[in-house]
This record gives sequence, C-alpha cells and structure tokens, in this order.
Amino acid sequence: MATPQKTHRRGKAVVDGVLNAAVNELLNTGFDGVTIASVAEAAGVHVTSVYRRWKTKEQLITDALLSHIDIGSVTVPDTGDLRSDLVELTIGLRDSLSSPQSKALLRLATMSLDFDRLDEARRRLVDDRMTTVGVILERALARGEITETVDHRLALESLYAPIYARLLLTHQQVDEEYLTGLVDLLVHGIAPR
Repeated sequence: MATPQKTHRRGKAVVDGVLNAAVNELLNTGFDGVTIASVAEAAGVHVTSVYRRWKTKEQLITDALLSHIDIGSVTVPDTGDLRSDLVELTIGLRDSLSSPQSKALLRLATMSLDFDRLDEARRRLVDDRMTTVGVILERALARGEITETVDHRLALESLYAPIYARLLLTHQQVDEEYLTGLVDLLVHGIAPR
C-alpha cells in the first residue's frame, strides 16, 4: 500500500484530514491498534502536526468520534400521533445506524475506555439526543396520549435500548415488524389508564 505523500496543509484542512484518518484507523485496527504515528501517516501529515493539536491518543479519538456523530441528523417526526411518530423515529434510528462505519463508530463509542473526556462526550451525546427526540413525548402529553407521570427519558431509553442491543450485541434483524412491535409495547405501557 502506498504511503500518502505528506503535504503542507494548514488549519482546518489538517484537522479534517487527521480526524478522518483517525476514524479510518479506528475502523480498521480498533482502539488498541491506533497510534498517533499511524494516523499522521494515513493523513499525510507530520506527527508533530498531530501532537500540536492532540497530546494523547485518547484526545484524538474523542475528537474523531465527535466529529463523525451528527446529533442534528436526527429527524423528529410530527405525524400528529404518538405511535406513528415513534415508528418513524425508530426506523430513522435503525437506518442511521445501518452503515458499517456507523456500527463501528457506535461500538467504539460504547467501549469501556477510561478517560473523562470521552465519558463526557458520551453523556452529552445521549443527553442531546434525548432532548431532541423528547419533543415527541411532549407533544403526545399535550394531545392527552400519555400522562404527566411518564418519565420521558426512561420511555425513550426503553425504546432505544433494544435496538442498540440487537445491532451491537445479538446482531439480530431490526426490521419494520420488530420496530412496530417495540413501539406498540411502549405505547401500551405509557398510555393513560
């Protein structure tokens, strides 16, 4: 394999190149296989260019993961019906996680790597996503489809967790029938009595 030629890029071009190279290295070799030197070589920059911005591999990996996770990409459906909104939401989640790159990044994001910055980034990502999609339950509450006693975060976590478990742990199919059944189970559990 040919070694990328080192260039004299600066600023954003260097940062983008290094972050993309770091993600590719993570996907190809896993966390333990990534080194600052291998990322610099893959990005076609000098090692000092990487160390100037990231002092440790952990900092680099955290920034690389964050640069490739787009919270804004979550589409929040508004059909006027809780069940329909949740079915569309889960289909969108499944589709956004279906690429090999997304699956690999998700696995890396859930690894038990012990550094505070990644833990903070994970919490922020989850909190932001829960806030973004929580509007579905707020609208359902306003329409009388759920009661005030429903814990919105717990409801969403109970919907998301089985999808992540199938994608990451059991590698079982996550088809529309499964997603609809999951939504029906949740909607039945949080409907007013």
